[in-house]
Amino acid sequence: MEETKKFIGKKILYLITQTKWGGAQKYVLELAEYFSKNNEVHIAYGEVSKTNQQFLDTCHKLNIKTIPIKYLIRNIDMSNEFLATKEIAKLLNKGNYNIVHLNSSKAGAVGSLASMFYNFNPLNVKARIIYTAHGYVFNEPLNKFVRKAYILSETFSAGLQNRIIAVSDYDKQSAIANKICLPHKIVVVHNGVDSEQYNFLAKEKAQVALKLDGQYKYFGTIGSFYKAKGYNYLTEAIKIIRDEAPEFLKNNRFVFIGDGPELLAIKKYLNENNLADYIKIIKPSNEDWKFLKALDYFILPSVKEGLPYAILEAGLAKIPVISTEVGGIPEIIKNKETGYLVAPANPLSLKNIIVEVSENPETTQMVAEKNYINIKENFSLTKTIENTEKVYLGLL
Repeated sequence: MEETKKFIGKKILYLITQTKWGGAQKYVLELAEYFSKNNEVHIAYGEVSKTNQQFLDTCHKLNIKTIPIKYLIRNIDMSNEFLATKEIAKLLNKGNYNIVHLNSSKAGAVGSLASMFYNFNPLNVKARIIYTAHGYVFNEPLNKFVRKAYILSETFSAGLQNRIIAVSDYDKQSAIANKICLPHKIVVVHNGVDSEQYNFLAKEKAQVALKLDGQYKYFGTIGSFYKAKGYNYLTEAIKIIRDEAPEFLKNNRFVFIGDGPELLAIKKYLNENNLADYIKIIKPSNEDWKFLKALDYFILPSVKEGLPYAILEAGLAKIPVISTEVGGIPEIIKNKETGYLVAPANPLSLKNIIVEVSENPETTQMVAEKNYINIKENFSLTKTIENTEKVYLGLL
């Protein structure tokens, strides 16, 4: 039997816009940990003023070199974009990397441009440029001019990239439909999780740690408070519940674990509508997944997603999942088979499904059990790594 080829003895650079914990950061760390066993791996990161020290500490424990990119920031700023491009081009010239793996839209755009200047030099090792989008920004609700600008940026960058990894078939088809690239350049590699890595706290311990009152059932969510995550629609759904189904709140409460730019707006809405008594907001950590069993139901109300780790982790915890039908989520969740799907940006639909599942706990738990099996069989970290390694090997 022919031995499977391994990617060995090379230099890899991962570039990421920020170290604030999220799906893209988890993805990068897990790939970096695996490939660092037989290769020299570096991680370059932006948003230096907001560095997540736990992310850097994890890298150092794994003997992975981290490199700050001073001018790489999440917000659009042309002067910073220019300076960040110079920084990254200089890093590429110094590093002579075989693989440069870019993650998320800003790192993808700036890193691709920097690679163009680097690869012009015939004396350099030819760097293979790989880009993982983690969900295309142009799939968010945007006005047509902003959306077109993102499409043009992604199209230009794609011309400088050797391969694009889509974390969902939805992203791949979206890229092809918007003429970002030709079909042969983009490959689907689903995000995956290793069930052995997850040691969830037992329900009672998790609820004590989060200071939750055990008399209630909890509908909860974990994530960054960005507009694309749709928390405004979830808070509106809770208001409809309070107004139209107040009996629900006798036995149920909500938990939001996270922070981000929309936090103040969320708190303002809750206070203005007298909802604060029904929702507990908890500051996040790098390992919020440990507390998943404190929840009885998991909700993801996003308007844009790639293929979210949050749903994979909730599935491993055997927590019933309610989610919007966006991005790659329907590739994980089949409605009323492995979870519950609703249309995005629709508070009334969210309200209806929340009340429905609360009234059918036995059926809902059977659905959660099916999702657990689905994730273990179809969304393993081993598959993610194997398929990514094939991409790397195919470019050398």
